[in-house]
Amino acid sequence: MSKAASPTKWRTSASVILVTRNAGISEDYQVLMLKRSDATATVVNQTVFPGGLLDSEADESVAWLQYLEEFGVPKEALRRLVLTRDDRPAILAPQGTGCYDRFFERSRIWAREITLRLTAVRECFEEVGLLLCRSRNQLDFGAVTCAQHVLDLESWQRRVHNKPTEFLSLCRELKVVPDLWALHEWSAWASPGFIRKGHETVFFMAFVDKQPELLEEPSEVKETLWLSPFELLRQGNLGNVWFMPPQVYELSRLMGIKEYQSLLEFAIKRSALGTTLYLPVGYNCQGSMVFVLPGDDFYVSEPHLIHEIINFPGSEDEFRARSKHLHRYTYGPAIRSLESNMPLPNGHLSPLKFHPERQKL
Repeated sequence: MSKAASPTKWRTSASVILVTRNAGISEDYQVLMLKRSDATATVVNQTVFPGGLLDSEADESVAWLQYLEEFGVPKEALRRLVLTRDDRPAILAPQGTGCYDRFFERSRIWAREITLRLTAVRECFEEVGLLLCRSRNQLDFGAVTCAQHVLDLESWQRRVHNKPTEFLSLCRELKVVPDLWALHEWSAWASPGFIRKGHETVFFMAFVDKQPELLEEPSEVKETLWLSPFELLRQGNLGNVWFMPPQVYELSRLMGIKEYQSLLEFAIKRSALGTTLYLPVGYNCQGSMVFVLPGDDFYVSEPHLIHEIINFPGSEDEFRARSKHLHRYTYGPAIRSLESNMPLPNGHLSPLKFHPERQKL
């Protein structure tokens, strides 16, 4: 086992788990996922939630705060987004010593709860042309988001894709503000430390009452999918899509709530409870790769310092037998099993085991 002197440097990003109503046999909702283009996918048919990298110039610019103030957004509405807890993960911790009432320091927004929501909304527009914003007469800071119509959508999408700072110009042009308040903090993941170019990502959940029209950005998106969590996992099981572990995990725990309204109410309440970063720590169990997550008996106190796979002197079954508290998955080249037998932090849902023989939706 190797420990480095400094933490892994991840690329910071944000994603949206977008949920819409749908009359299904089991779940009455669907979620949006994207098949990455061949040029951007790491594996054929890689499928992800909409999202992308934080752009400091575009998403941390104090010009956003000035625009929000001009638009009539009160400071109290911004304070509602910022959780003041001692246990915030680094990705959501204040990026400086800024004043709580000002939200910025040296012309840069320090509150990650604001900047990463801006990232998520901007990337959603860049990838699928979906503008999650509110006009002045819609500014009630509600829990369900609005999708705005954009004239010259293809042109604006290309402009924002090529220059992310143009997203503020788009909002000014349309006289709307990003719907930050309808993005509910859901989870956070980081790539294992042995991955050279990893990511740390905050996942937000957003809800729309009806399925919006989309415009795929061809250089990034090959196909958009509106499917239930079960059906998405079934497609993964058939090999039609390929997921990284965070996507499998999040879809697996969504199977625990069947109704759109129940999921909306849960997401609202849970978002106030904070987030624990899931940074998988890998163990080589005689050829089986097992990754443990927070709360597992084999999780380590400083996972960000682990830069190699840890060798366990035994089989996967022996590794499991030595553990009372399980929060882990077996991987290679996709998740083969996912286990959790303990209450999860921050009042969150436990993932459910996927049974492909269940009735198809």
